[in-house]
Amino acid sequence: FEFVYNYLYLANLRANWDEVKQQAEKAPQPEARRYVLPLSIDKADTGKNLVTLAYTTATATLRSDETIWLEPEVIFSGPRHAFEFPQINYRKYGGKPYTYTYGLGLNHFVPDRLCKLNVKTKETWVWQEPDAYPSEPIFVSHPDALEEDDG
Repeated sequence: FEFVYNYLYLANLRANWDEVKQQAEKAPQPEARRYVLPLSIDKADTGKNLVTLAYTTATATLRSDETIWLEPEVIFSGPRHAFEFPQINYRKYGGKPYTYTYGLGLNHFVPDRLCKLNVKTKETWVWQEPDAYPSEPIFVSHPDALEEDDG
């Protein structure tokens, strides 16, 4: 508990870097996952995958007790390569299908990169510079943007 809330203080990082890395190695591996929630359900589909989207491997299976079992698709994962605080172009794509999300990349719990992720193809782009520690990304669209990721 104490580690999670205090590790990013610069003084703690400088004084206890080896301890920070050691503790970070024990942490669960974060992933970005896609769950698909079916909005229309027919009892005749019991036992079947209710997800019909072609671009995902996520599943939603209707069980005989009328519950739905969800299995996610992992869209971003890697050893010590987290994707946190995901953001999209909310102004234009909030509540609508989108392709790109942006996140803060962490290495051993230290935010040291910005990531762009194509949620359909899983292609990623990374911005990182030595001794640079970005914060949560916020998408700002170009005023005359024609594409979703023009910003």
